[in-house]
Amino acid sequence: MGWLSGGRGTVAAGSTEDADEGRRLSTLDLVGLAAGGVLGSGWLLAAGPAFWGLGKYTVWGWVAGAALMLLIAAVMVELGIAVPKTGGLIFLPLQAAGPLVASVVAAGLWIVYAVNPASEAAAMVRGLAYEFPSLLKHSDDLQRAGDLARNVDQPYDLSTMGLLVAVAFMALIVGLNLLPPRRLIRLNLFVTVVKIVIPLLVVVFLGLAALDASHKCAPDEVWYLSGQEGTAGKLREQAGNPSHFLYTVLGGSIIYAYIGFQAPLDFAGNVKRRGVGEAARLRWAVYGTLVGAFLLYAALQWVFGRHCGLLDGNMLESPYAQLAFGLQMTGLGWLIRVNALLSPMGSGIVFTHALTREVAALSRAHLTHRGLQTARRASFRFRGGAIDAYWMILLVNFAIGLVMLTLTRGSWEELVALNSVPALVVYAMPGVVLVALRPEGFRGPRRVVHLVLSYTAFVAIAVVIHEARWDDVWRGMAAVAIGSALLLGLPWLAALDLPVVGRLLRRYDAREHVSRLADPYDPAVRPVLLFLAYLAVLVLCTLLGHEYGLARVTLPVTAVSAAVVFPLLVRSCRRYMRAVPPTLPAQRQELGVERSVTAGT
Repeated sequence: MGWLSGGRGTVAAGSTEDADEGRRLSTLDLVGLAAGGVLGSGWLLAAGPAFWGLGKYTVWGWVAGAALMLLIAAVMVELGIAVPKTGGLIFLPLQAAGPLVASVVAAGLWIVYAVNPASEAAAMVRGLAYEFPSLLKHSDDLQRAGDLARNVDQPYDLSTMGLLVAVAFMALIVGLNLLPPRRLIRLNLFVTVVKIVIPLLVVVFLGLAALDASHKCAPDEVWYLSGQEGTAGKLREQAGNPSHFLYTVLGGSIIYAYIGFQAPLDFAGNVKRRGVGEAARLRWAVYGTLVGAFLLYAALQWVFGRHCGLLDGNMLESPYAQLAFGLQMTGLGWLIRVNALLSPMGSGIVFTHALTREVAALSRAHLTHRGLQTARRASFRFRGGAIDAYWMILLVNFAIGLVMLTLTRGSWEELVALNSVPALVVYAMPGVVLVALRPEGFRGPRRVVHLVLSYTAFVAIAVVIHEARWDDVWRGMAAVAIGSALLLGLPWLAALDLPVVGRLLRRYDAREHVSRLADPYDPAVRPVLLFLAYLAVLVLCTLLGHEYGLARVTLPVTAVSAAVVFPLLVRSCRRYMRAVPPTLPAQRQELGVERSVTAGT
């Protein structure tokens, strides 16, 4: 009867492993997460600012942006392959650098993922503005933006009614995440396919129309789409200037159109192992999404340049919808309008779903309230079955998004800034962790490749932050600072047992780490001080470069600072791991059990 005992290699073990494999994410699921995160609201508006800034060099701007994001993605993918862990963007910095650095990274990640649904909800409202102009605060000016004497400042601020509709859309995004995980993944895959097909139709039909008749325009004719402040005359003069290349790619709309590829890495510990394996699936999902996004963006940019003469200066309508209606393609125009709702909603679904896993990892590490991921708050029963949806985390994230939406008055630009700059802060740490960990199974030339990729990406991220707008940088960094202060400070305040709020704070159950900063010999202190000093230098250089005209000095200072800090961070992380050995997932072996006829595919 030994074959019934359930040991490894038995029928019972094989059935268990088959069931576990069936619950894991396939390549298609991962592509849906990556593409769903990347293709949000950005593609509908990115072509205008890019064409204004770069003119005939616009496609090369998209090439440069894709190359940079592939570099950053390569580092994160290598880390996800070396140490596959769901929630790894927080868990791995915790293991390599300690709870202080992990809290800073977690604050950035939480802000990025919680603000995204708010920004996408605001974008969905903007997608309805062609029919309901009153949803936007400056609707009258936007309707005739091309005829104004200067650009509309904060053009997509929401009216009071627009804010209420945005809250409803955000509630929809969060509510959909209460679906069973497998159904949610399938829903996201369907939405992502639609999000890809519609812009492909735009490329095909507008591209064919360009072969018959072209409606080109000069970059200065779309000055009102620049996204910059200034008079019409000034913005016309600045249009199509090659000296804008670095800013337009790094600080403008291009680089941020690629952000969101990391969603599969949030689930790196839950990828199918059989067949091509976890590593190949992660690479296909992330690299395939970025390369596909580049090809799509470049094609969209080309058709925009061939037909931008049809634009009528109305910013209430998507430029691509205007082009379609201008060419008498009514059906395509309505599909674009539908996609103006689906694309932001799909991206919001992906970010909201990914955040539940990252916050759960943060809670399990006792870096935030432990009660967020207890069994009672991680699932609920519906129609006799349990649904794993982390409903309490969803409620907390909805509250954070609601606060952000209110504080920014529904400004899409400010929400995107709060989303983008903290994302780059999060992207900076995986390279340090990858080099510091020196994961087993990667030796010799592979480790050299890791070092070169990580070092280059770390410096490149610093340059990207430097080239972003000062307003975006200080808002994003302030959000990271406030989030870090809350994560580190709330457990400390809870321990003080204050007279008025002590009873409430005592319910906050997280481990206190901020007092460790008082001990200079604590191994967790040096990594966080180096990381915070690095971020402070970035903020100072961006301020001096943009506000005081010292960019020629501050740009090389930023790059050199990053080049100096990287090896120091790696060394301090290794020092921490010598004092506190990391607890990492064991190196996985391919399953050796024969597949049953009912095995999941």
